[in-house]
Amino acid sequence: MSLEQKDSKKKMFLKKTPNRVRLVKAVDPSSRGCGSSKQIFYTLNKRHEEHLIPYSLVQPVKVQTKRPVIFSPSLLSRGLIERLLQPAESGLNFNTCPPEPIKASEQKDKRIFLLDSCSPEQALGIRLESIQDVISQGRHCLLELGLHSVEGLLRQGIYPIVIHIRPKNKKHKKLRKFLPRCGEDSIMEEVCQAEELQLETLPLLYSTVEPNTWSCTEELLEALRGAIQRQQKAVAWVELDRLQ
Repeated sequence: MSLEQKDSKKKMFLKKTPNRVRLVKAVDPSSRGCGSSKQIFYTLNKRHEEHLIPYSLVQPVKVQTKRPVIFSPSLLSRGLIERLLQPAESGLNFNTCPPEPIKASEQKDKRIFLLDSCSPEQALGIRLESIQDVISQGRHCLLELGLHSVEGLLRQGIYPIVIHIRPKNKKHKKLRKFLPRCGEDSIMEEVCQAEELQLETLPLLYSTVEPNTWSCTEELLEALRGAIQRQQKAVAWVELDRLQ
């Protein structure tokens, strides 16, 4: 390929992907060690070409039970969960584990997953047993947990569905109605940016709800239900080596 062609290709790449790219190589664990294994490449997110992140080796995990759900941005979790549980028919598919106060002596227990609380002096968390109880009911457990809990859940054999809702605009007006009333709306943009970077580091592939798939609350909720159904049917691609 000529230098001019290479420059042209590079310009096309930069034009199509103005953001950062993370490549993740996936292989079937049954074919590891075989020279003929077919490699699959996934793009987790888009960033500048000069900031490419080295690819990570992921493996497919077929989850037979209903997978819990974690939403991003996490500030929206409580409002989204309340709305998703409202229709009578949703109770057949979804349930939740209300956060409970966690004593200081229990806060380092790996079977307890802490979440950010509006009152810093009171730690709130969700116990592994509570999540497992909802799973045993054959329902998706909608969690108020943040992305920092994903790796801990994986280490406990729980494979959550992570759904990132990409905002329609920087002001996040369409999403503010899901915010709890404890001041988070003023830091919405900051949290969104931080969590977008955190998504790239997860040892689990996540799903994204794009802004062009919804225009009102009901359409967003329907898009979320659809994303959960699709992710449940699909395999979970997990960076298992990182969890060992």
